[in-house]
This record gives sequence, C-alpha cells and structure tokens, in this order.
Amino acid sequence: MIEEIAKNKGIECLWHFTRLENLEAILENGLVPRSVLEDNGDVVDYNDELRLDGQKDAICFSIGFPNYRMFYSLRETHKDIEWVVLACEPEILWTKDCAFCTENAASNNVTKIALQDRKGADAFEKLFEEIDGKPSREELGISAFCPTNPQAEILVFDRVEPELIGAICCETTNQRDNLREVFPEWEIEEVNAVFSPRKDFKHWK
Repeated sequence: MIEEIAKNKGIECLWHFTRLENLEAILENGLVPRSVLEDNGDVVDYNDELRLDGQKDAICFSIGFPNYRMFYSLRETHKDIEWVVLACEPEILWTKDCAFCTENAASNNVTKIALQDRKGADAFEKLFEEIDGKPSREELGISAFCPTNPQAEILVFDRVEPELIGAICCETTNQRDNLREVFPEWEIEEVNAVFSPRKDFKHWK
C-alpha cells in the first residue's frame, strides 16, 4: 500500500543530510541508527546531540526536499563543517520499519502520538493532507511528492544499506570534484537546490 501511494505521488528519493566527515563510514556501512553506533562505541559527530524526539533507534529522512529549517540552523551553528546531502532510494518507505511524522519529529504535536500510530499507509497519507491555518497545497505550489509541512520527517528503525544510497549531493563544484576523486564509484553531483529553502518557505516562518 505504501509503495503504491509513493509511486502515485512520484516520490523518487528520500533525503538525508550529514557531515562530510561521516561520509566514508556511511558509504562503507550504510546509515546506522544512533543507538547501534553508541552500543558499538563508534565515535560519531551527530547532527542533533539532544535527540529531542527520543528515537535514537531511528534514522531521520525527508521526502521531496531536505528539512531546510534544521539544515540551515546546523550549518549556521557549525560554519566550519562541510555537509553533503544523500539522495536515497524510495523503497526504504515500504521495505523498512518506518514511522511518519507530519512535522518535526520532536514537536509536541508528533510526540504525543503513539509511535505505532505513526506507522502504516494511513499515517503516510497524513503527510500530504491539508493543514488548518495554512494555505492549501495548491496555493503553496508544492509538488505531489512533497509533504505539506516542510519539516515532516520519516523515522527509519533499520539500517539503510549503502546500495540504497543513490547519489551524493554537494553544494559546490570544488567539493563535488574532490569527492569524485575519493569515491569514483559513486554518483556525486553539485545540487545547490537541496542546500536552499523550499519554495514555500515564507509560509512556514
């Protein structure tokens, strides 16, 4: 059911941003939940040290467009850090254990909903529903594959294997060229758009 919904909406990838320093390990081992990394004693610089959503067993993804509000905040806080955005295969949605959050996973509106109630096709469909007090999806001008709220998140309670990473997106030509030399077997592109706000950002300030 989720697969059918995703394909009907034209969802072609999921987005996950990470620090450049984590990239080599990710391409070798895949994306691994924080709880597993901590149990293994791995030293990792996390995007969200507090993890206020309380879900260390999950990896966070976005559909349609990266969570630009969080991404921008992190980049402003850590100006000395380089970042990349991973474009991952949409089959994660229907082959992995996923929970669907209509807004930021740490928000009160989301955390008050039982985790089990955030799973399944009905929960997935809710990402794309109209939101009271906000312009309609048509007025926002967003594509069918975009959740209504730009901070909507997917929590994936599984390891995401390297083969489910389709491409690595860079902000600059220099970064792209450097990474192509280091990881010649991977698709690496300069995609400025995923480092920018979503087109309807003015409605979500």
